[in-house]
Amino acid sequence: MTINTQGMSYGDGGSGRSIEDQRAAIPPLKVNKLNLISDAFKVELKDLINEVLDERELEKKMNGPYDFYDDDKTN
Repeated sequence: MTINTQGMSYGDGGSGRSIEDQRAAIPPLKVNKLNLISDAFKVELKDLINEVLDERELEKKMNGPYDFYDDDKTN
């Protein structure tokens, strides 16, 4: 028995299967879906994020923009 490093096949080549046939015999990869968080937790997180963003918008409307640097307060 020999290993053909060019074709990466094992044996003396007498098996009759070409590289294309060997590749076609490999089944496709099955990807299992894994949920790290439950659907209910996703909904709760979405609600919390939207609530925080709504409060941020309200704060911006009430107090003005908060992400502009004010030179007068540092001196």
